[in-house]
Amino acid sequence: MRLMKMTWAVLLLTVAMIAHGENRGEQKQVFGDYEVHYIGLNSTFLTPETAQAYGITRSKALGFISISVLKNVDGEALPVALSAEVEGKLRNLIGQARTLSFQQVKESNAIYYLTTFRFDDGDLYHVDLDVSPEDTTRRFNVKFTQKFYEEE
Repeated sequence: MRLMKMTWAVLLLTVAMIAHGENRGEQKQVFGDYEVHYIGLNSTFLTPETAQAYGITRSKALGFISISVLKNVDGEALPVALSAEVEGKLRNLIGQARTLSFQQVKESNAIYYLTTFRFDDGDLYHVDLDVSPEDTTRRFNVKFTQKFYEEE
């Protein structure tokens, strides 16, 4: 039963990521055969069930970032999800930085790295990630900038 709830939660999270990404263009960076997908949103965007499944508090001032690492493999119709080491920092416009700690979530063929952080309404944040997929010694620097807004 728990596995079914977690699988359902992953499905909901994936749909939320895709729907949110469609509004902003695809959010990924490509490094040869590797793709690092990312999304940042307010934790209230998650359904209560999804937030509970991942131990995430829903709060209007709590941001949520999800990272996934995929590799295009010959003979595979879809990219393959990879485990990776994900480290990162979040910096506001006046230079205040926070280290992001990511939690790995594995479900069937999907692997996500999740983190949350407090933010000030309407502030712009620079996210700087260091991603190292499990099957290579290469490290990818992923950077993006995003505003976060308090939502009910």
